[in-house]
Amino acid sequence: MTRIDLHTHSTFSDGAFTPRELVMMASEIGLEALAICDHDTIKGQEQALAAGAEFGLKVITGVELSVDHEDGSLHLLGYGFDYHHPGLLATLDRMRRSREERNILIVARLNKLGYGIKLKDVLRFTSEGTYGRAHIAQALAEGGWIPTMQEAFDKLLKRGRPAYLERWRLSLVDAIAALHQAGGIAVWGHPGLDNTRLEDLIARLPKWVEQGLDGIESDYHDHTQELRDRLRGLAKKYGIIYTGGSDFHGGIKPDNKLGEGAGGGMVGGDVLRAVEERVTGKHG
Repeated sequence: MTRIDLHTHSTFSDGAFTPRELVMMASEIGLEALAICDHDTIKGQEQALAAGAEFGLKVITGVELSVDHEDGSLHLLGYGFDYHHPGLLATLDRMRRSREERNILIVARLNKLGYGIKLKDVLRFTSEGTYGRAHIAQALAEGGWIPTMQEAFDKLLKRGRPAYLERWRLSLVDAIAALHQAGGIAVWGHPGLDNTRLEDLIARLPKWVEQGLDGIESDYHDHTQELRDRLRGLAKKYGIIYTGGSDFHGGIKPDNKLGEGAGGGMVGGDVLRAVEERVTGKHG
């Protein structure tokens, strides 16, 4: 049976492996398709596609966007877009600049709180120059300021903690439009990670579908089989697709194994076919 993984991260955001390394690893474990969904950047897509040709693995263009909706934020996965599209590139560049400005202010706030890390300490953990809160947490842990990265998030960097700062995000509607204009589709990422407000978010799903949402990530690594099945049912109910993946990062999320979906199971080829059919149906 076909095995795929449509949610991984590379060194172009907060992953431990380059796009080429990810594609090679996926090929070695027998996956037949892969998507690299780096946070707010598509700079690794060209390398991933070239590696796909090299190793005989299908690579779907992907990205993970942090977006705002009516009452909070969520992560939106994009698939099948043109990674050269000028409008999408301009939007992502604005998001990158907002992230970097926010991160500089976070480091300054940490200094005021007594944590003596410098921006150069953070940049040591990214080979591509793109960095986020995960790299700040890594610098705190490696520098001995906080025992672990998770504790850095829990104590300092999560929303509501003393070093957390907001940044500019796209609205959900504008993010969906940007992906559609670039020839792609938009999928609600890992709904189960919002477990404290999951029911409220699911209640909003019909409206989001009206606004152009194409799918929901049901077969996500940290979802239970029960939640996976419920989300698949919701996708069927509202006429959208379901997708899945491991959210593999490497060292940052050691429990997330490449190629594993909900409950550690596999993500099958039906997900890939649904993604490709949705892209073709909307833009073909």
